[in-house]
Amino acid sequence: MAARPLAGLTAAERLSVGHYMLRRWSLEDDVRGLERLRFRSISLATSKVAAYGTRRAVRLLRASALTVAHLSSYGRFGTTARSRRRGLDDVRRGLAFAHDVGARVVVVLSGARGRTPWTDAAAVFDDAYGTLLPEATAAGVRLAIEVIHPLRQDLSFINTLGAAREMARRHGRRGGYVLDVWHSTWEPTLLETAAADAATRVHAVQLSDVKPVTLRSMDRTLLGRGIAPLGPLVRTLERGGYRGFYELEILGDDVERLGYERVLASSRRTFGTLLRAARTGLSAPPRRSRARRAGR
Repeated sequence: MAARPLAGLTAAERLSVGHYMLRRWSLEDDVRGLERLRFRSISLATSKVAAYGTRRAVRLLRASALTVAHLSSYGRFGTTARSRRRGLDDVRRGLAFAHDVGARVVVVLSGARGRTPWTDAAAVFDDAYGTLLPEATAAGVRLAIEVIHPLRQDLSFINTLGAAREMARRHGRRGGYVLDVWHSTWEPTLLETAAADAATRVHAVQLSDVKPVTLRSMDRTLLGRGIAPLGPLVRTLERGGYRGFYELEILGDDVERLGYERVLASSRRTFGTLLRAARTGLSAPPRRSRARRAGR
């Protein structure tokens, strides 16, 4: 199933809903609910797809009106030869699934490193990523390294944008990563990194907002209700040339308390405001200065 080129997406199509934020719904509930609410895109996580059944999921998604944006999170390569092989097989299954449903991006996790030195674990991940990237490119899929907050060492030891972009750059112009607001807002060079990589290395963006105090990675809040610099970030990405999807990944009790439909409606409105503000003036021709007009 061929995916539409990213450059051809409209503003409305660029907002994707990460189905893991709809925790009480099944995959079929997700698809029917998003269609009913007139969303255009969905992003998928491996656990929910596995619970529903991969073959059933392919049939469901192919028959739906939704575009599949991102598939997360494959790999978890670990630190041994055996865990690396297992991770390679997992990502290859993800690439096959991406082909079947027309997904644009497959997201890969490093997995935990335990007590293994960071450099040794990174060498295993780097080798696995370098092995898989040509296969993803041949399949027309972007392979994005997921950056995870240091709270979740069980998922990944790639905890900074700097580490992810260094690994991506080692593998040429096709290498890239996920910029997740919750996982990376704490970094002091967030906007500078986004500006440098928007058109090249940033393969996916995941949106939520960040509470001033929390001890849980699954305690995020609605767009505009936290302390994340959402406006400057979206403006930086758009003006830097990012044209991919923005995936809603608002996880936590706030979503359950407010209800899915209310959260989705609020998020769509806020995203529309952010994107319009970011893109104001982008397509307008450059204005000549008063002096130049007078000179003519």
